Amino acid sequence: MEMIPKAEPQKIPFQVFEKSIPNEGKWEWIDGELLFSDEEMRKVILMLVSQIGLKKLTDILPHESRDVLERLLRDKS
Repeated sequence: MEMIPKAEPQKIPFQVFEKSIPNEGKWEWIDGELLFSDEEMRKVILMLVSQIGLKKLTDILPHESRDVLERLLRDKS
């Protein structure tokens, strides 16, 4: 089971939390990069965005990031 971000915040089931945080919760950072695989990073991001909801994500993103996101979404359609 993994989180699917929705507009509104969601609670994180313990099983999802357990499976989404790599290395038993020990985050490693070297030279400006987290040492997570792409799959581990994806799980963490989906879980965190699900926790706050997509509406809140768009509220907290800097304007520049929102503009880029809008452009990327438009280009995908």
